[in-house]
Amino acid sequence: MRAKKYFFVLIMVFVLTSNAFAFNLDLVGTNGQRANVSNFKNKIVVMTFFDIGCYYCQKEVPTLNKLYELYGKNQKNVIVIGVDPFDHIGQIRAFASQFGVKYPLYWGNYAQTAPLGGIFATPTSIFINKQGISKVRVPGQIGEQDFIEIIKSLQ
Repeated sequence: MRAKKYFFVLIMVFVLTSNAFAFNLDLVGTNGQRANVSNFKNKIVVMTFFDIGCYYCQKEVPTLNKLYELYGKNQKNVIVIGVDPFDHIGQIRAFASQFGVKYPLYWGNYAQTAPLGGIFATPTSIFINKQGISKVRVPGQIGEQDFIEIIKSLQ
């Protein structure tokens, strides 16, 4: 338990202080709908980058489903989405079906992740504040309580 607390404190030390404006990431949803992260302006965005073959990404689905439900299915001030910049839409749809994903999944152009620091491991969760600035980046699987604490720190 103590190690978990130290891990969380360590993650918070790595809070991004850059002014990278995250709202230039074009997304394609599993139903073909197009979006841009700018659609989520004035909301906190929890964007988890995943890939369909990643064991830890698969294990994180129930936690993200709970967050999606907790924050009103993206109807409140927090948006929860998954972004796969590596696989095809059909594969992402199959992943959603196989693992019971409730939150929206998108394909995003990997080249556009550079302003966010790039994605070098999956899962990687990026927390974007209401002004569109990526504030926290966490590589690896995160527990539900850690997600909630980071979200609260951005409100």
